[in-house]
Amino acid sequence: MHQRGVVLHHEHRIGYVIIRDEFGNHTVVKLLTGNDIERGDIIIGFLHGEGDQTFHNETQDVSLDVQIQGHGLSEEATIQMIQKAH
Repeated sequence: MHQRGVVLHHEHRIGYVIIRDEFGNHTVVKLLTGNDIERGDIIIGFLHGEGDQTFHNETQDVSLDVQIQGHGLSEEATIQMIQKAH
């Protein structure tokens, strides 16, 4: 089932993106293709999936190949995950 979320942060140095879904849960993904993503973009995809996924950036009308690093996370957990990835 696809979910809709909004981009909260794009850590350009490591390609990580934080997306918040409509329930307030956070997903951290690593971009595998493209860099066409900005804070505030609306993302549609299986945000609660595992591994490699293809999301649709509704705002910019482009597809993004990503690797899900974690989902259902608190904001604090997403920050820790990004800090550890540096």
